[in-house]
Amino acid sequence: MGTVVLDMTMSLNGCVAGPDGGDAGLHDWYFSPSEGAQEIIDELIRTTGAIVMGKRTYDAGASQGGFVNNPYQVDHFVLCHQAPLDVAEGNTPFTFVCDGIENAVARAQASAGSRNVVIGGGATIARLCLNAGLVDEIRIALRPLVINGGLQLFHRLDVGISLEPREIKASPGVTHLRYHVLK
Repeated sequence: MGTVVLDMTMSLNGCVAGPDGGDAGLHDWYFSPSEGAQEIIDELIRTTGAIVMGKRTYDAGASQGGFVNNPYQVDHFVLCHQAPLDVAEGNTPFTFVCDGIENAVARAQASAGSRNVVIGGGATIARLCLNAGLVDEIRIALRPLVINGGLQLFHRLDVGISLEPREIKASPGVTHLRYHVLK
C-alpha cells in the first residue's frame, strides 16, 4: 500500500488560499516552474497513484477547465455530501465519495496500489485527514508570501502532530519541505 501524502502549497504565514478562497499567487511556481521546481512536479506526477480532494477544490477546477489537460491521469476521489449531476470536462476519472474521509482514502489506497495517495485539495480535507491520523507524509511547497486573512492549513486541528524532517529543496520562488508524520 502506498504512502498517504498531504501535498499543499502554503504561504509563510500558513495560508493555502487567499481570503476569498482564491489562489493569491500561491501556485505560480507550479504553473510557471523553474528547472528545480519542474523536477519536483515531475516526481509528484510519476509517484502519484490516486488523488483525494474536496468538493470545493473539484468545483473550482471544474469551473475553470482545470481537469481538461490534467497531467495526473489517476483516479480522483472527491469527498462530498452529494455527487454532482455533471462531471468536469476532460479525461480525469472521478469517484464521488459521500460516506466519509476514511472511506475516500481507503478507496484511493486500493486504486493507487504501491504508488502514493495524494491529499491534494482543500484545507478542510487536509484537516480531516490529519485529525483522523490518515497522513503518512506532509509535503509543503512554501512560497515567500504573506497572505492577509487567508485560509490557514493547520488552523483548528483537533490533534497534535509530530513530524520528522526528511528533505528540503529550494528553487526560485518556492522551498519544498518534506516531513514524515510520526504516529
